[in-house]
Amino acid sequence: MNNAGIIEPRTGDDTNDVIDDAVTALAERRHLWIGDDATLIHLLASLIAQAERELPLAVSDARANGATWHDIGVLLGTSAHEAGLRFDPRSPIADRRWPFDLD
Repeated sequence: MNNAGIIEPRTGDDTNDVIDDAVTALAERRHLWIGDDATLIHLLASLIAQAERELPLAVSDARANGATWHDIGVLLGTSAHEAGLRFDPRSPIADRRWPFDLD
């Protein structure tokens, strides 16, 4: 945590347990066997893709509630500049996935 109370991303036993639970739950929902390496990759990639898809709205909401690009950068484990490039709707390389797309 930095001086402003913003928490940098981190991994550990807690996140590992959550990922294990999510992989297991998704496998059950999709009726897949997680003992297969390719299936495990599919499940992990699906969770990563969904989490990435959720970020634009979370960033947009945080910005609307007063978070700075510096704050967002710390939360994402990157710089303010990189966070702005990725998520500022005015950036030519912004992440345009939901909530910005209609698919």
